[in-house]
Amino acid sequence: MTHLKRLLVRLPIAVVALALTIASALVSALPSHAVVVAPSREALKARALYYFATAQSAERSVMIGTLSTRSAFEGRLWSDFVSTWARINASMTMNTAVPSGLPKKGHVFIVLGSGLKSSGAVSAKFERRLRLAAKAAKAYPAATVLISGGAARRGRTEAEAGYRWLRKAGVKASRLLRESRSSSTIGNAKYSMELLSRDSGYTSYSLISDSSHLRRASVLFEAAEVLVQERTGRSWGIKRLANLAHIDMARAGHGQLRASSVKIAAENVASLFSVLSQYRALVAKKPAKLTFTALQVTPPSTLSYHVGQKVNTEGLVTRAVFNKGTYSQPVSAKVTGFDTATVGTRRATVSYTYRGVTLTGRCDYRVTKAASVTTAKPSAATATRSRTRVTLTATVKSQVAGVTPKGSVRFYLDGVRVGDVVLGSAKQGVAAFRYPTIATAGSHRLTARYRGDARVTASYESVIIIVKG
Repeated sequence: MTHLKRLLVRLPIAVVALALTIASALVSALPSHAVVVAPSREALKARALYYFATAQSAERSVMIGTLSTRSAFEGRLWSDFVSTWARINASMTMNTAVPSGLPKKGHVFIVLGSGLKSSGAVSAKFERRLRLAAKAAKAYPAATVLISGGAARRGRTEAEAGYRWLRKAGVKASRLLRESRSSSTIGNAKYSMELLSRDSGYTSYSLISDSSHLRRASVLFEAAEVLVQERTGRSWGIKRLANLAHIDMARAGHGQLRASSVKIAAENVASLFSVLSQYRALVAKKPAKLTFTALQVTPPSTLSYHVGQKVNTEGLVTRAVFNKGTYSQPVSAKVTGFDTATVGTRRATVSYTYRGVTLTGRCDYRVTKAASVTTAKPSAATATRSRTRVTLTATVKSQVAGVTPKGSVRFYLDGVRVGDVVLGSAKQGVAAFRYPTIATAGSHRLTARYRGDARVTASYESVIIIVKG
């Protein structure tokens, strides 16, 4: 038998039992037989889009939460994106005049192309957008104008035709950018944002299009911003500010967007992120409902307290687990039983409810007595033998704010008990005892010993007085 094996055999059973108890108390985890399946990030995104399009917000959150476990960066991007998307769907202000208050530097007006005539000239629909762009360029002389559109007629793209139109309208060439790769709004968003991401000087943008088009376009441009950040692995803080619209639909932007329009936008976003086939598969065959199967509890960093000490839940993480580990998300669970009012080993319960199903976890923590400090002060440093009676005043304080020591203080003369005084009988936290006269000259030790109580530890202090003959 090796030395290590002999050592292990000799370990007291109680030590092993204690270790097992601590381990089981700290974490309520998945069952031992659970197999954690790790879905791809693409699959999670497709499901998030499906649940968004079908107005299943709880399920959508689970997908994004699971994505966060794979990539915290992407999880945050998608969480912010769907929140912005929801606001766009709720309503959108359509500005028919150039908005005021936009940044004087770093701002870009993005004109979305709209087909060309067979001759290669701009269409009436495209021209009305370009007229708005010319007004915006005049109102903001330092702004850049990006013309987006790659569909070509007679060898000329929308971007090229729009560029020539704006040059004739008096906009300087140095202020114009062209994006000539796109053939749809999806491409407008993807390639325009790629272009802008190459220059850190661009910090904000406004879209110019028809009112019937602007909500879907805004969603796609927000998604394209996420896509740029995913590919680079770096945050990009460009902001979409206001818009400039030609009102081709009287009620555009008013009220909640129709469900059919949301689904079209969701499919477009799926295409942008290259998860269209997975998204369509979910649409064709509805996925099985999510089943809440476990609650994982990571205990807080601090699990040992003095009585009355403020509870610190930093480090406490609760994660809801679905479909036996396939999906999971951090959740704000309900915590009960986490207090330090009494001494002992305590148990806090953590619970979370999803779709009517409540699961619980636990974490154990320990509460010990608050430490006390006793100070003793004599009424005099010297006394006369057999004549002077010295009073010793003991002040007892707890080292935890709000915890008041109770009980009694025992007084000693040279190690011999001479009397007890209830703490606080005259003044809170104070006990005073008048010693009898001392018959022997020399130095003598007076001791005040606080005996402690159910919540506070014992403590003492001694002083020396001189008795003269």
